[in-house]
Amino acid sequence: MSLQYGMFVDVERCIGCQACSVACKIENDPPLGKSFMNVKTLGGTHTDTPSGTYPNVKMTWEPTLCMHCRDAPCLNVCPTQALSRRPDGIVVLNEDECLGQGCRRCTFVCPYGVIEFNEAENVMQKCNFCTQRVDAGQTTACAEACVYEAIFFGDLNDPDSDVSRAIERAGGQTRVMGPEHNTDPVVYYSIG
Repeated sequence: MSLQYGMFVDVERCIGCQACSVACKIENDPPLGKSFMNVKTLGGTHTDTPSGTYPNVKMTWEPTLCMHCRDAPCLNVCPTQALSRRPDGIVVLNEDECLGQGCRRCTFVCPYGVIEFNEAENVMQKCNFCTQRVDAGQTTACAEACVYEAIFFGDLNDPDSDVSRAIERAGGQTRVMGPEHNTDPVVYYSIG
């Protein structure tokens, strides 16, 4: 069976500490003010506010990154093929081939809003599942930094991988972000 990298986020364990975002910034150096890993608050209308009314309030967090979709719309619109899928399923962006401001088509078609424009370098940038670490046999920076063990990464086709075991512990009860977009993402979330 072929290698298919993916991720599972247990939203029941995530406390919104932003360790994953910080680790991503340190590892991948996104443009100032941008991040390839954003932790969204699911709750009230403002960041870090709960939903509901006292005393029945609830707040959860949803780490959001490139979904490395199996049917990625960004791949279909890139005129230079700067965006491509590796044999292991990771969607990567070759900055040397990117037209940057002159195009930005990938940004407009990504339903998750996770492709960032680096104005200083005039290129688009996104999460690459830390390919530099994965190719060295390591996990992603965000998964390694998660002190509450809410982020799991690995080969979805390997039943013994961290990600597969985490999905199994969740009883297979997972969801994807934006299922209505029909992009077949490989980032899964617990149903929480």
